[in-house]
Amino acid sequence: MNYALILDNNQYQFVKLITTEKKHSVVQLFEQTTDKKIKNDNLMLSFTSDPRNFEPALQQLRAEIDLPFLWELAEEQAQWTLDNLTNLYFGSHELIQKLALFLAISEPAIYFSSLGEQNFKRCGSEEIAMRQLQIQRQQEYQAKFDALYEQLFNLQHPDWKIDPLNLINKPDKNSLEYKVVSKVTKDLKLTLLELLFKLGYISSIENLLVTSFHKQYFPHGSELPALEINDHASDIPFNQTLKVFSIDDALTTEIDDAFSLQATDTGWIVGVHISAPSLNKELLTLASERLSTVYYPGHKITMLPENVIAHYSLDQGKQLPVVSIYFTIDHEFNISHTESKLEQVLVSDNLRTENLEQLFNVENMAQDHDYPYEAELKLLHQFALKLEEGRGKASVNQLSVDYNFSFAEDGKVVIKPRLRGNPIDKLVSELMIHANGSWGRMLTNAFVPAIYRVKQPMQPVTMTLTPNSHTGLNVDYYTWATSPLRRAVDLVNQAQIISLITKQKPLSATDFAVANVVENFDETYSAYLKFQDSIERYWSLRYLEQENIHQIKATFTYRNNVQLDGVPITLDVSTQTKAQPQGSEIMLTIDNLNFLNQTFEFKIIT
Repeated sequence: MNYALILDNNQYQFVKLITTEKKHSVVQLFEQTTDKKIKNDNLMLSFTSDPRNFEPALQQLRAEIDLPFLWELAEEQAQWTLDNLTNLYFGSHELIQKLALFLAISEPAIYFSSLGEQNFKRCGSEEIAMRQLQIQRQQEYQAKFDALYEQLFNLQHPDWKIDPLNLINKPDKNSLEYKVVSKVTKDLKLTLLELLFKLGYISSIENLLVTSFHKQYFPHGSELPALEINDHASDIPFNQTLKVFSIDDALTTEIDDAFSLQATDTGWIVGVHISAPSLNKELLTLASERLSTVYYPGHKITMLPENVIAHYSLDQGKQLPVVSIYFTIDHEFNISHTESKLEQVLVSDNLRTENLEQLFNVENMAQDHDYPYEAELKLLHQFALKLEEGRGKASVNQLSVDYNFSFAEDGKVVIKPRLRGNPIDKLVSELMIHANGSWGRMLTNAFVPAIYRVKQPMQPVTMTLTPNSHTGLNVDYYTWATSPLRRAVDLVNQAQIISLITKQKPLSATDFAVANVVENFDETYSAYLKFQDSIERYWSLRYLEQENIHQIKATFTYRNNVQLDGVPITLDVSTQTKAQPQGSEIMLTIDNLNFLNQTFEFKIIT
């Protein structure tokens, strides 16, 4: 049997040597039966004696070697073979002597440097001093590492050199603290959040989630100072003939779209009216930095200052500027003419979804109930169906559910699910899609730079300055321009639409507001949505605990994914059952809610 000393993972160890080829060798670690392939560069020495028989004596001999004395002896020449160095020090070069000397001068390498193939270079005095200093620093670092590790592993409060909560968001992965925490969490089989929670650094999980998000995306605070508003509304014509109304849920305070309907001899004129905050050019830079409003249960971080939103929100009874797009249609709902205007309108009513859907629904569509705007809503719904038919794509997923979160006075969380796909959703979605598509085509034809949402087959949706189709919606061009109070891309595109309507110079494609939105919107918007999902999932778990829910119905939405009943939580159940048709229902048991990691255990029972 042959044996060898090898270098593996920066450590020297003895092994059984199985075979040696031209570029590699096969070895077997002691106490193991599996073979391991190593490069021959890592094969230090090979021999026939079993090192386990003489290792204690080897280690004692190694400890007795006086390296400074050997360095003095080796002064006459710069390079030495291992045999020559062994002879120089011991007067002979027996195997145990060679191995002891090799390990002594290699761990750590201070006085001699390896040149490979058992050849060594004698180091100079300055190099030795530098190596000794480096080793001292490594030892000090390791001592700090070990001390911090021991404290954390035993769940004791250490003296941190940093705020431990900074380890959660964008930590310095080269820092001592991060490396120690990574090892501790692995050894204790805990997540970072669980470790910090056990150490007492996290008292409120909700505050942790919110604070971490703020630190990362709003490090200078989320409050915006009020801005002076000067939209030159007095220079914008007032359209007194319209009866304008909006459709939103009761919690909406940023109303940026509304509708109107005018009868003509041959049909109707449908108006879509969008609030016009982009008349204030200074808002473009601010909005392009924040990019979007952030929504989460009980709170929101607005993209624009509150006074700007309050001014431009299409609240009932207000007269204010809007960008309008009109579709002239006949009695078969075919569009014969499209026109865009910058004008002032008076908002007659804010219709609320919760009230409307009691009567404006599929079951009551064929009956008259004499509720406000009944005739207008039914006609706009018919127009929406015509638009959807023209696109050949459904605008609303029938199984999609919206969830409204609120909090009762006693602190309990209230979750109200709302199944999408009713006539209200169809009406709003189709008119917004058509308005955005029409404006995208208008800007394209006028060669005005605009920000497009492009979707190509088998490709994700992208934000781009290059006009192209959106195959998901089946439209030639698609911009976002109908939510300028909430999204920066809409605000920028609206500014371009207004410049085209008023024949003013538009923003260039290299303008900061345009370029920054194109470059950063998708990533930032996704992060905002991820944060919203995280907070909603946390409160959903709290709701399940609050209502003492241990069994829950789930509906298949796509392949092995199911949607839990009453809360915005989806699960992959592929480990417990096969995929079932969309809409199929199963029952689950849920247990062991973990609010920190936002996980729980579940099992299919029917």
